[in-house]
Amino acid sequence: MKKMIRGGLLMVTGLALFACGPKRPDWIMKGAGAFKNTEKTLYGVGVAEGIQSEALRRSTADNRAINEISKQLTVVSTGLMRDYLANTSVPAEAKANEEQYVENTIKTFTNNVLAGVKVTDRYQDKNGTLYSLATLNVEQLKSLANDVQGLSEGIRDHIKANAESAFDKLAEEQEKQ
Repeated sequence: MKKMIRGGLLMVTGLALFACGPKRPDWIMKGAGAFKNTEKTLYGVGVAEGIQSEALRRSTADNRAINEISKQLTVVSTGLMRDYLANTSVPAEAKANEEQYVENTIKTFTNNVLAGVKVTDRYQDKNGTLYSLATLNVEQLKSLANDVQGLSEGIRDHIKANAESAFDKLAEEQEKQ
């Protein structure tokens, strides 16, 4: 009898743990804010949902995470915002009619050749949405710039300067929050 009770408890505990599944990682919503390390590292989170093919879903999430890192290094962005607000009222009735229209359009472009980016973690939720975390160590990026053949000294310096300044700007923004 004790063996049956013990077996039943083990089964119930196992099912409860299995039903809960793995905890959703903090980096999905916090990005770099989820990490408290001393290394200068850029993070990118990519998301792929609604894709049936496992291979395509994985490569899409990975590529989007890598693109997020690329956007932190160099982004050309143009924006257009149109805002319209109108208010009319009839004094005798003291009723107002208000109308509002807001349109925001943003176009972002990035073009970088990245070496040293690694997809370091993935998480798939119960709906099949796949999240990928990509990382790029800034010191490693600067070191790789020295090793790449065919780069002029000016381009090497540009890569090193941009890698360091992108990380510093990101750190400044995070401190504000």
